[in-house]
Amino acid sequence: MPDQPRQRPGPRTKPAAQRRRDLLDAGLAVFVEKGVAAATLDHVTQRSGVAKGTFYLHFDSKEHLLAALQADFEQRLVERIDTRVAGAGDSWPARLDTWVDAALADYPADHALHDVLFHHPVVLPDDAKGIHAERDLARSLTDLIEGGIEAGAFDTADPPLTAMLLCSALHRAFDRIWHQDEHYEVGRLSAAVRELFRRALRAGQRPDRSSTP
Repeated sequence: MPDQPRQRPGPRTKPAAQRRRDLLDAGLAVFVEKGVAAATLDHVTQRSGVAKGTFYLHFDSKEHLLAALQADFEQRLVERIDTRVAGAGDSWPARLDTWVDAALADYPADHALHDVLFHHPVVLPDDAKGIHAERDLARSLTDLIEGGIEAGAFDTADPPLTAMLLCSALHRAFDRIWHQDEHYEVGRLSAAVRELFRRALRAGQRPDRSSTP
């Protein structure tokens, strides 16, 4: 009987990207369960099943892990927004409205997770403050504004600054509504934010060349 070919053993260690993802997932679970201030590296490494030495191959500290989770949270939010805007059609004002609605859509469910990651007493070191999403909320909105300006649908002198200010207003509305017991229906909030964004960009006040045959 001929010998059966031997199967090569699988890799003993996970790829670095997967190990990093495992640490992010474990860190998020621990921070939600215990709070950022009370969580320790031992909690994270035990949850992920790795040694501390492996943790330090990916993150310098608990604070750096937290900064990476903040960036990951925003990156996923932006990916959902960009996907919805891409399917919103050719009208730039409609795309702007879709951007606002998408930014607000998941917040009632995600605001508790947002609070865990962003509202805590832990101070990030300066080098951790430089950890950002590859494509953050302001960058997504800036790209939308610049596209609308090119199409003749929006008007603002400084798209990046305008995007930053509008995103700041959006965050402020979130914080005020969810932390001061001022309960607004998402539909009412969306309508107010859409009006603010349209007024800031003079949307609908100029002919939209993208929808012209």
